[in-house]
Amino acid sequence: MTLLIRGGRVVDPLLDLDEPLDILIEGGRISQIAPRIDKEGVPLLEAEGKVVVPGLIDMHCHLRDFNEAEKETIATGTRAAALGGFTTVVCEPNTDPPMDNSETLQKWIRLAQQDGCVNLYTKVCITKGRRGEQLTNLKALALKPWVVAATDDGNPVVKDQVMERAFARARGYEFLLTPHCEESPATIQAFKKENSLIPLPDAIVRYKREPHYVARDLMLAEKANWRVHICHVSMAESLDLIRRARSRWVPVTCEATPHHLTLTEKDAIGCGPDAKANPPLRKKEDVEALREGLRDGTVDVIASDHAPHTPAEKAQGWKEAPMGVIGLETTVGVVLTALVHPGIITLAEAIERMSSNPAKILGIPGGSLAMGKPADITVIDLDKKWVVDPDTFASKGRNTPFKGWRLRGKVYATIVKGEVVMREGEILV
Repeated sequence: MTLLIRGGRVVDPLLDLDEPLDILIEGGRISQIAPRIDKEGVPLLEAEGKVVVPGLIDMHCHLRDFNEAEKETIATGTRAAALGGFTTVVCEPNTDPPMDNSETLQKWIRLAQQDGCVNLYTKVCITKGRRGEQLTNLKALALKPWVVAATDDGNPVVKDQVMERAFARARGYEFLLTPHCEESPATIQAFKKENSLIPLPDAIVRYKREPHYVARDLMLAEKANWRVHICHVSMAESLDLIRRARSRWVPVTCEATPHHLTLTEKDAIGCGPDAKANPPLRKKEDVEALREGLRDGTVDVIASDHAPHTPAEKAQGWKEAPMGVIGLETTVGVVLTALVHPGIITLAEAIERMSSNPAKILGIPGGSLAMGKPADITVIDLDKKWVVDPDTFASKGRNTPFKGWRLRGKVYATIVKGEVVMREGEILV
């Protein structure tokens, strides 16, 4: 595949680039980047007035499929990713059945190869069935290049000794752990059982579980001297724990979601069940702390935590509705509108959090437009104004708390391995 991207403002944090440049793609890789490239007979993508950045990477996404195809499939989810500018998506393992064995993993790989229109990777479970009891065979599941990390998505591993063994194995196999330090109903009950002498009401147990597990996993990472990436941090207290751990040289990175960076628990009242997520939306002070974490570099990654559910499930009411919001098709617009245009972070810092840093943390290709790199590229119209209408989404999910938001900034084109898979809102593959 040969393609010439002409006249765009190229922004690459790793190369310290922010200037008008042409990019030539040959054989699925970037072969030249210069102020002016003249090559006759080559397909052209005019990018004047737009921003050209390294392909965006969502390192926290739920594409369902298997026995939950009514919620999302790899086909619908990767098309939503392409529309949202993501050239690479990393799937969570809380599928049905969960990604805790080689047979399920191989089935997922076949679907990814058959139905995906962007680069796909997956995480696998830390424990069998995500129940926090028996460790999975991480050595057998470390199938390269597909598997990039392990997590019990939706559940922290409650038992300290089990998580300690997980860190020991992860270090031995050079395997990244990305724990969910959150308060799922199952782990609330497990925590109360494990800590029966602590008479805490459910509300307090729920609210304090995130920093509890963050502190525990940071301690275990320090003890094992091994990397840990904390998923969807949502509380100021958690960020403070991460900052202090870094001051002790603990190898920790973390992420935050667009909804935790923009919405509060008060917003959830107006949004209804479409804003019901785990971790839940927090206080205004937590949102401000997360934004400060973006500014000072504590928050390394912005990840969507795209979690689709059927409209019928979300219509059950707050108590019965499942937890999760979708984000693949809104993340860029929300980040630009709420964080970049107001000057909370720069465009380069946003691209770093959504491309360069995820690639580095996961050890996967991408994150830069350097010559010779795979031609995974996102083209963005920074000033395109649009209104969020979930009924137009490629995703099967409609559960967005951003419905009706007027956003400024939209993806113009998504290029994967040199092929234009999406342009001006149209999927081309």
